[in-house]
Amino acid sequence: MAKINPVDGKKLGINNGEKVRLTSPTGSIECTAKLWEGVLPGTVAKCYGQGHWAYGRLAAKVFGKIPRGGNNNDLIPAVYDRLSGSTVRHAGTRIKIEKI
Repeated sequence: MAKINPVDGKKLGINNGEKVRLTSPTGSIECTAKLWEGVLPGTVAKCYGQGHWAYGRLAAKVFGKIPRGGNNNDLIPAVYDRLSGSTVRHAGTRIKIEKI
């Protein structure tokens, strides 16, 4: 589930519960939109936890092939901070949102 501010949802023509595609420079995933005022306009919030492909019938539509939800790691570039060596996991990357 991708949480999107209702103002952005209106601009993009996205309603609550619709399927969306999130695309970054490194990949794309499909998930469900949740319009929520708790997200800063111009940003998207997506929790870790979905996108498994081999954890059983509840995690995958087809075991080992078709995940439920999208894996955030497909969107995050392999870029490291030069001072700390930390990845961008807790930072961000540019995302394009499309209604499917």
